[in-house]
Amino acid sequence: MEPNHPSSSLTHEMVLELLPAYVLAVLEPDEMLAVQRYLEDHPELEARLAELEATVDLLALAPEEVEPPARAKEALMARVMADVKGAQASRQEGSPASKSGAAAVLPRAQANPLRQTSPGEKPIRQKATWLERWQGRLSGLFWPTLAATTVLALLVAVVYAALSWNWTRRLVQDLEQARQEIAQLQEQVNQLTLVNQRLEQELGESRRQIALFAGADRLVTLTGTPEAPEAKGAFYISDTSGLLVLHRLPPLSPQQTYEFWLIPAQGDPVPAGLIPMEEEGVQTVVIPLENFPPDLTAVGLSIEPAGGSPTPTGPIVLFGEVG
Repeated sequence: MEPNHPSSSLTHEMVLELLPAYVLAVLEPDEMLAVQRYLEDHPELEARLAELEATVDLLALAPEEVEPPARAKEALMARVMADVKGAQASRQEGSPASKSGAAAVLPRAQANPLRQTSPGEKPIRQKATWLERWQGRLSGLFWPTLAATTVLALLVAVVYAALSWNWTRRLVQDLEQARQEIAQLQEQVNQLTLVNQRLEQELGESRRQIALFAGADRLVTLTGTPEAPEAKGAFYISDTSGLLVLHRLPPLSPQQTYEFWLIPAQGDPVPAGLIPMEEEGVQTVVIPLENFPPDLTAVGLSIEPAGGSPTPTGPIVLFGEVG
C-alpha cells in the first residue's frame, strides 16, 4: 500500500491560501510538493492557478521608474507656451474677409475633415488644438502607469499572503511545542507528587515506629540460631503494638517468607504477621498485638512457605525469651 503523502493533510482553504506563495516558489520543498500533489488531485483549482501565474507574468512588463532630467520640465513648459501663443496669434491676424471665407468653408470642413478633393490631393485634416494634443500625450502615459500600479499591488498582496502563511505556520509550531513541554512538565509534576506521597507515608511510618520505641515498656532481645548465626533482632513491646527490629537476615527464595511468632507458656505459637524481606540493612516492622497471649514467654522468627503457615513448619532463625 502506498504511504500517505503530505497533501493528504491539506484542506481546500489551506491550498487557496498557499497558492500565491506556491506560484512565487517561496514555500518549503515539502510544502511545494504537497500543494503540487493536491493540485493534481483537484483540477478545479487550475483556473485559480492560471490566474495567479498570469499575474506574476505581468511583472516582466512593469516599466521601471526613471527620474526625468531637470531640463525636461523646462522644455515641456516652453512647448506649451509656444502652442498657446501660436493659437492666439492666428486668431488675431485673421481679417473679416478671411473670417467670412473661413466661415463659408468651415461647415464643409467640419462635415468631413478627411474629405478627398481629388484623386491626387491629400485628405484635409482639421488642426487639433494644443489642449487636445496634450490630452492625447497624457492618455498614452495613463494605461502603462495603471498597469504597473496594478501589478505592484498584486505582487504586494501575493508576498503578504506568503509571509502571513509562514508566520502562521511558525506560530502553530511554537504552540504545539509549548503544549508538548507543558505535557512533559505535567508528567514530571505527577511523578514528583507520587514521590512526595511515598515519602510522607515513610515519614509517618518512621514517626509511628519512633513513638512505639519511645513508649515501649518491655524489650525482648532476639539472637540468631544455627540456621542464621549472624542474624540479630529486638522486639519492643507496648500496650497495643510492638516494634520488631531485624538485622542480617539471610536472603530467601521467592517461594519463602519470614513469619513472626508469639509463644505462650501453654499452647501453640500464635502467628503475629509475615515479615517482608529487604535486601540489606536494618529492617523495622510494626507488629499488632491484638492476639497478644497473656502468658507470653518467648518470640521467634521462622522460615515458612510464601503466604505463611498457621503453625511453624520451617526452621527458626531468631529466638528470644521474654524476661
